[in-house]
Amino acid sequence: MKAIALQFGKAMSAALFVLLLVAVGTKNALAQTQVATLQHGDDVSVFYGQNAFVEAHAAAETGDIITLSSGTFVPCDITKAITLRGAGCAIDTVANTNPTIFGGEISLIVADTANFLTIEGILFRHNVYYKTLYHPKFNKCSFTSINCIYSDFYMINAQFANCIINQFTFIRARNTVLINSVVWQPYNISNNSPVVLYNSIMRMGSFSALSAYNSIIIKDGSNSPQQYCTFINCIGIRTYGNSGTAFGSGYTSGCANYTSYQEVFENFTGTFSLEEPFILKDEIATSILGNDGTQVGIYGGFMPYSNRPTYMVMKRCNVANKSTIDGKLSVDIEVVTEEE
Repeated sequence: MKAIALQFGKAMSAALFVLLLVAVGTKNALAQTQVATLQHGDDVSVFYGQNAFVEAHAAAETGDIITLSSGTFVPCDITKAITLRGAGCAIDTVANTNPTIFGGEISLIVADTANFLTIEGILFRHNVYYKTLYHPKFNKCSFTSINCIYSDFYMINAQFANCIINQFTFIRARNTVLINSVVWQPYNISNNSPVVLYNSIMRMGSFSALSAYNSIIIKDGSNSPQQYCTFINCIGIRTYGNSGTAFGSGYTSGCANYTSYQEVFENFTGTFSLEEPFILKDEIATSILGNDGTQVGIYGGFMPYSNRPTYMVMKRCNVANKSTIDGKLSVDIEVVTEEE
């Protein structure tokens, strides 16, 4: 185990430090398990197993921090304005860490207008439903699907940064901002659900009320952006049809147009996955620049894409099958920093 001091939130409590460094001399076998820590002020509680997040959320209060290890967790609806941190949304071959995964559908229902939900470093393999959310922030997450199926619910002023999203239904999302993110199947962008992109990638449909800056817009079907869309310093890829651009009838300024993925991307040919890196060809990255002088797309701007969390993460947690004769439980936790 690495002897480094963890920081969950502002400071690590003495209780957690003892938990991490006391791997007592026991002959009991250690079994790898999921672990969740709940920080409430200077107090830290620890939960183990697939239901660790459910138990931590049940015990959490507004403003608390829940940190999850790598592994697959049973989800529950999030109803509290907490900060939720995972070990990342993908396998990190440099730090040798695995992602934190929610293995089922989840609903986000936080009606608090003064305290807001923040989620970072989670892979959502199933539907995420937004119901009532004010100013939520999602960082370095991957989503299979984000939807709202109830007409009386909504999400207001959401921010997604360094996120990869397969499907996103914006119909009840008001004023959504995506920064250095990807949305492959967006639906229902309109005057009632406007969207702003910064250094992002979006595959387009028949939308209005989209504003995109330093982004890549893809048109590989018959639909095109309509009026009230704005594209500034963007790259358009139109693979469908023989004329026009990917920007449809939207307003454009400083934009460049291409007719194939191969002209723009190093390896991407149109088959999407949550693990696709979307690397630009060198000549595109260095010659087609945004209004800030950096490359267009997810690796430019002030928040270049990275799926590695910005905090220390729990790489591995081994827990003894039995406690020792004096009632202690052997726990071995390894953590990694962003720099590793």
